Amino acid sequence: MNPNPTIDLSRREPENGVAIADQTAPTSPPPPARAGGIKKISFGAMTKKADTKTAYPVYPDQNKEAALIAARIVERSARFDELEGQLKTDKAELKLMVSPFYFATNRGKGEIPSSVAVHSAAGEVLVSFTNRYPKLPDETPLAFLDPALVETYFAQTFEIKIKGDALPQDPAICQTLLDRLQSLFAEFNATDALQASAGIAPKKNFHEDRHRVLTVEQNLAVDAACPMVAMVKTKGRK
Repeated sequence: MNPNPTIDLSRREPENGVAIADQTAPTSPPPPARAGGIKKISFGAMTKKADTKTAYPVYPDQNKEAALIAARIVERSARFDELEGQLKTDKAELKLMVSPFYFATNRGKGEIPSSVAVHSAAGEVLVSFTNRYPKLPDETPLAFLDPALVETYFAQTFEIKIKGDALPQDPAICQTLLDRLQSLFAEFNATDALQASAGIAPKKNFHEDRHRVLTVEQNLAVDAACPMVAMVKTKGRK
């Protein structure tokens, strides 16, 4: 429900016997930005890859055993999706029902339990309220709060990731770039904001070249040591 509905003056009934004229409001420049508020960083335009459909090779299922398994996956996935949707609806409805009690019973407390228990003949269900919140596009949905509260308890959050495999493949250049990045963050006493994890992974061209360079036995052995991620999906194919 929109808390600030737009009033259409052309449809209002006369007040005190005086009809309100049907007129279009003149275009006016937007009001100046309110002083204060949450300070934000602009990240500019971001590129997005276009979705494309791919033609996949079809497995030569001569004895139809793979087809039987695939059919079971499709049928069971459909039933699972239906049950999962019903479960999500029930959970959302239960949370909506329990939330007023949760906030009322914990009003004014310094330490609060993380969950509310709901007992049923089939067993206990816990409705847990975690310290995780979705990201809002801006503070507009919080307009009902005092701006001072919004500025005190909300702030812009963002995450910047660096794709190592998209950097120049010269280790010396990469090291120089990362050293300068760390120096820059150290200059602003923000080194704790930098997090890094390292490991071994195939290079870009391995996934295609492996079929040309390695034998089937070698590929199977490599896959046992460094398995490719494989997903069985029933969505996304119209």
